[in-house]
Amino acid sequence: MAKVRKKLTPAQKRAKKKAKEERQKKYMWVFMNGKQVRIKRPETIDGVDPDEFIRNNADPIWLHKNEMWEYMGQEENQRNVIEGSLLDSYIYNFCGQWKDKEGNMLFIKPIDETRAYVTYIKSGENEPLLRPWLNNMPASNMIGSYDPEWGPSLDIELSKKGDGFFLSLDFHFEDGNYNTIGPSIIRNEKDRHLENYYFLFGALSPYQRQSSNGANN
Repeated sequence: MAKVRKKLTPAQKRAKKKAKEERQKKYMWVFMNGKQVRIKRPETIDGVDPDEFIRNNADPIWLHKNEMWEYMGQEENQRNVIEGSLLDSYIYNFCGQWKDKEGNMLFIKPIDETRAYVTYIKSGENEPLLRPWLNNMPASNMIGSYDPEWGPSLDIELSKKGDGFFLSLDFHFEDGNYNTIGPSIIRNEKDRHLENYYFLFGALSPYQRQSSNGANN
């Protein structure tokens, strides 16, 4: 006796289609030893291999925090699509990752031709410094400004705008390149209490470039 195939209801068709889609997400067909075999798909993030996703999306600070330093150079090398005007701007020479002999680190990213975001991580720490003079706000995405009329330094606002408390960076050109910067602290004369926090920035020894966003070498 012939077997009669029952016609599926619309709800059953939708459930069958959904089950098939789920299987296709979890499994894939490959050839092994001349035979077609179904295997589980490798894990992905938004459909992208985890290593590739990290290289394309991870922030240098996140990589540093998670001790994934091997990705830091790759991440910087892939960041090659930036506003054309920035490539010719002097401030672009400051952009990248910097480290002094004590292990203090600066992460500098361009905003426009005269400003950059700056994050400071103290030696031995994985998170940005908490600034005790500013209600323990983290020293992340601080604004650094370059004004060619005043000089070639990048002045980073360590406190609220207008407070006059800066970490100033200037290039050392003894080696004929842009790979060494010297830090100094600027404050208003009346704000002597800020000297109590200078130690958080170490000995203010020169920083060496660790990676670059395209500075002139």
